[in-house]
Amino acid sequence: MRIIIIVITFLISNNCNAENGYEVITNKIESLGKNKIEVIEFLSYMCHHCTAIENILNQWQSSLTSDVTLIKIPVSCNKKSEELQKLYLTINELNKPHLHSELFYMFGNKKKSIKQVKDLTWWLNSKNINTNEFLELYNSFHIYSKSNRANQLARLYEIKGVPTFIIGGKYITSPAMAGDDYECTIKTIDHLIEKLRKE
Repeated sequence: MRIIIIVITFLISNNCNAENGYEVITNKIESLGKNKIEVIEFLSYMCHHCTAIENILNQWQSSLTSDVTLIKIPVSCNKKSEELQKLYLTINELNKPHLHSELFYMFGNKKKSIKQVKDLTWWLNSKNINTNEFLELYNSFHIYSKSNRANQLARLYEIKGVPTFIIGGKYITSPAMAGDDYECTIKTIDHLIEKLRKE
């Protein structure tokens, strides 16, 4: 007598549930701007997930309505990430945000390592950025202050990893909370924006 056991495997779709992929922040912090719903992204050039979500986020940002603003804040946890944090902030001060995607690719996908930002002289020159002016700004008190402020906000929001998103100073989400799915992360952010509009 033969007993045949048939195992049937069901493929379960990992549907996005934007209503569950977030948490409420207990200590609400005053927004950086006024009269807008702020979406703050805490990020780092060293973060693979930040690199992966960058293009998706940029496309999403281009479709935002006037009552929503996206603020990207680089954070640091060690000497190397501190160098890259200041690099991010300096690129912003030079009003060249389009260069961030290239730098994400350079440090994320290519795993390029730098000991000092001045080692990027070749790259700065290729972008027609004056190296001396760049380094002067990079080493300025202004960038130092912005770096401290960014890290202070990360501590206030108890950021434990990147990318992490704060919506309206009230809700927090991330790809990890949204099922390790970047598109679902964006849908969760949209859900929370709508939720804030109704509150």
